[in-house]
Amino acid sequence: MSEQGRSDLYHERREFFNERAERWLDLCYLDPATGRHSLHDQQFTRLFAEVSVPANGVVLDIGCGSGVVVPYILPHLSPTARLIEVDYAEKMLAENRRLHRDPRISFMACDALAIDLPPGSVDMALCFSCFPHFEDKPAVIKGLANLLRNCGQLVISHFNSAHELNHHHRKFGPVQNDMLPDEAAMRSMIADAGLALECFIDESGFYLIKAWR
Repeated sequence: MSEQGRSDLYHERREFFNERAERWLDLCYLDPATGRHSLHDQQFTRLFAEVSVPANGVVLDIGCGSGVVVPYILPHLSPTARLIEVDYAEKMLAENRRLHRDPRISFMACDALAIDLPPGSVDMALCFSCFPHFEDKPAVIKGLANLLRNCGQLVISHFNSAHELNHHHRKFGPVQNDMLPDEAAMRSMIADAGLALECFIDESGFYLIKAWR
């Protein structure tokens, strides 16, 4: 879809993130006790204990923002692996580029429905803290499933339960209707995309879907 064909809300949402790009890590991940962006270290440790990062593969980080996940993924990757950071908010991506210069990383400025990669070329597609912001959620899951190799995995994760996250989003104008669907709807979308659901966790402080092609 062309930029002209996007909804007003799409552009308002993107501007919401662009306006906060340089402050995003401080706003969401700064631990006042340490002065580092380590507020959710325990949750990240749990996430990457639950998820098998393909050490020699291609990892797609969709809705990457300014790259909070990057330092947690890179230690799992070999020198020949690739990490592709994808975001439609160009200022978020610019901040990500500024902070992360590892040669294994490449950057793609587009939304989740316009990722220009061949089918079957990705080993893991990660949607961390972004899934509610996709306007056509079933299409995103189907598109990502198409990018996965056989035995590739889709991971959707948040450090809130669905209830907590939806309550949080209602406080902020352009994202106030960006909701994480209920479990039945998510299971249906995963199945309709031809993926096999392995893991569904929805509890206070931690949400995880892991599915395989």
